[in-house]
Amino acid sequence: MRKTLIGLLAVVALIAAACGGASLEGEEVLIFGAPATDGPDGKAIQAAMDEFSEETGIIVTYVGSENFEQEIQVQMESGDTPDIALWPQPGAVVDAAKRGMLTPLADLGIDIDEYKSNYSAYLVGLGEVDGVVYGGANAVNLKSIVWYQPAEFEKRGYAIPNTWDEMIALADQIVAEGMNPFCFGMYSNGATGWLATDWMEDIMLRTGGGTDTYDKWVNHEIPFNDPVVKNAATLLSQIMHTDNYVVGGTDAIVSTFFGDAQNPMFERDGNGNPGCFMHRQASFIVGFWPEAAQGGAGTETTVFPFPSIDASLPKAALGAGDMFGVFNDRDATAEVVKYMLSPDSFTAIATNKGGHGSTRISAHTGFDTSLYDKAITQVLAGVLNDALSANAFRFDASDLMPPEVGAGSFWKEMTNLAVEGPGYIDTALSNVENSWP
Repeated sequence: MRKTLIGLLAVVALIAAACGGASLEGEEVLIFGAPATDGPDGKAIQAAMDEFSEETGIIVTYVGSENFEQEIQVQMESGDTPDIALWPQPGAVVDAAKRGMLTPLADLGIDIDEYKSNYSAYLVGLGEVDGVVYGGANAVNLKSIVWYQPAEFEKRGYAIPNTWDEMIALADQIVAEGMNPFCFGMYSNGATGWLATDWMEDIMLRTGGGTDTYDKWVNHEIPFNDPVVKNAATLLSQIMHTDNYVVGGTDAIVSTFFGDAQNPMFERDGNGNPGCFMHRQASFIVGFWPEAAQGGAGTETTVFPFPSIDASLPKAALGAGDMFGVFNDRDATAEVVKYMLSPDSFTAIATNKGGHGSTRISAHTGFDTSLYDKAITQVLAGVLNDALSANAFRFDASDLMPPEVGAGSFWKEMTNLAVEGPGYIDTALSNVENSWP
């Protein structure tokens, strides 16, 4: 009997050793995502994974593609998927889960209650299907901001606009003085159009019924050509199509790479005037600025909140971020997932280890914001944490919609609207509505 017991214990020990972290040394895990491999965010993700690899021996490789949205669809259809995909659109995670492609996080040993506590029930819910959590929140960014240079405003006596009407009045004044008020460029290869949809979303949060109407719009409980949506598109068109509002003219909106769009703000003409004065863009854009400008983020170049439109509505914060989905339940994959959901996974990113220059912000509300190497990132991260805790945060609508809409017709029709002008609004919205699955 004693020999049998000893033998049984030996077997248990072997099984435990096989499941332990040490036995996973040399295992490889592939993460595929949208941030380019050699870009600031891609390098940051790899830096974080390198730290994990040093500690565990699990070799984690991040590969990014500017055409990620199209390529991951091809990979899923062929069955040749990565271990983990890092989507910029939670709606795409839900779509993959509904197609039976993804592994529930609970099956990987994730405590879902703890996950909700660390990341907010709102974010976790974005990756949920029929009560089962498939999506892992990762990074978030703040979109309800407009970048500007205080010294240029002060030099000319410009006041920070608190309302849409004040921003339009300031824009008109800048045009009257022979300059361009806005930088606006949205070329992004296969994802061209998302910057225009961002504008639409910020406007939707501040008109009609605010967050309630926004949620109905996201869930297609109101049609895409509803009057409140048309109003938002009309206000967007006012920015895109008013003469001299955008540096480079309307053509520049669709031809300028989004990462280069703000460059004119850092340049000066013969009279010492910047190319533009306002740029509505998310918090991550600092990583795309010229290196000389990045050091002035938060001082020489900082932000004001996206202006209110309907003063009766409470303030809301629009943002976006990454959400990952997992294609298998391998032990090595599970260990990577646990690491990605821990605050430790963001330390190398926040501290700019290796000089990657990323401005990614952790969605983990318990992450120490003082670790971010840029003062502006510390401020923006604090705003995001507060918004998530207060349920005042809303995710980018196009990222929540079905992929054929959010990453398809919505992007496409906003690009067409930029090219065609305000007379195209009804056609654009009807085309999106008719594309809804």
